[in-house]
Amino acid sequence: MSDSSRARIPIPRALLNHFVGRALAGRDTPIRALDIRPRDGDRFDASVTVTWPFVPPLTVSFEIERQPLFPESPILVLRWSFLGAVGALASRLTSSLQLPDGVRLDGERLLLNIPLLAARSPAGAVLGYVTLLELHTGEGQMIIEAELAMPE
Repeated sequence: MSDSSRARIPIPRALLNHFVGRALAGRDTPIRALDIRPRDGDRFDASVTVTWPFVPPLTVSFEIERQPLFPESPILVLRWSFLGAVGALASRLTSSLQLPDGVRLDGERLLLNIPLLAARSPAGAVLGYVTLLELHTGEGQMIIEAELAMPE
């Protein structure tokens, strides 16, 4: 009998965007809507509609650069860039965003601290058992790979 359990959870685009919409609901944020479009090869695009006047929806391209390592370095690192002509304007506007605890911009990288982001959710209670947590993408879906084990 094994003391660990592994899971691969595909999340279709529609369900992913439903979760994102619920997370944004009722929050004081300049983001009015977010549409995530997963692509093959650990990449995804996000169409961001902001509340700022005269700013059209922005398309941001993301590539997973580094997976978190548990427990040593539980940070997911994404490389991002704006697509289209409004990219230069949008890059300047990102400095005015109030990011939640656990989210940090570092140049062209977005760093997501998994324990800080999960701390206020039911997932926070499970993090002590996580030995592997990776985010991957396929066309039209995000894929979470996780492994849980009893602490030594």
